[in-house]
Amino acid sequence: MLSYLAKNFYRLYNKFIFWYQFRIRKNRQPLKEMLERAGKRSWLDVGASLSRHEGFHYTDIIPENEVPETLRDRYTCWNATLPPTDAQKTRLGTFDLIRMQHVFEHFTPEDGIKVLRHCYDLLNPGGYLLITVPDLKKFVWRYCLHALDDDWKFATWAHTRIQAGAPQSFYFSVFTHSVPHQSHQWCYDRSGLEYQIRRSIQPYSIEFLSPFHKLASIPFTHNRPLEDLCVLIRKP
Repeated sequence: MLSYLAKNFYRLYNKFIFWYQFRIRKNRQPLKEMLERAGKRSWLDVGASLSRHEGFHYTDIIPENEVPETLRDRYTCWNATLPPTDAQKTRLGTFDLIRMQHVFEHFTPEDGIKVLRHCYDLLNPGGYLLITVPDLKKFVWRYCLHALDDDWKFATWAHTRIQAGAPQSFYFSVFTHSVPHQSHQWCYDRSGLEYQIRRSIQPYSIEFLSPFHKLASIPFTHNRPLEDLCVLIRKP
């Protein structure tokens, strides 16, 4: 009975997130608006969400000739685990905001340190690094509630690898290991992500953004709000 009530409370909480963002906030993008007011308009998306938002430059390991022609002038092929070459630095430039949405968990923790340092080096003074990853605690909570197979985006995605109705442990294993061509290399909760950041770079500030934070919005900061752990890092 307690599990049933907890599961339904969680479902209502998830619906409230979307209601709050799209009704109360009326699709505002406060971080984007804050950057634009300050004249900070140079943005880079690492992991190349190529068609998601206007205003971003993009980088990924996809060869440039495979990127749609309309986006090639804003795209640079770069493996962020490696320092950018002189040619890549010239093409990329520096940025006021660098964003990684559900990308960082695909690096090993050793490579994650390199990625953080390389991205941090591309930030202008006073620039921001925005990272969202799946929140391990949210998935553990859903696992304990036997709710990983609920009707949400993750469950639909998990069914590309496992059958609907599989044990909860199978759903959790998809979270930890992902699908073969998009393997998760590490799991993060809040303390783990902050630990990884602080041992990699010397940030001016670290601020975690819940879906109800004044700077949070869908999809600029949270592109998967039911599972996101989102952190905003500022460079001195």
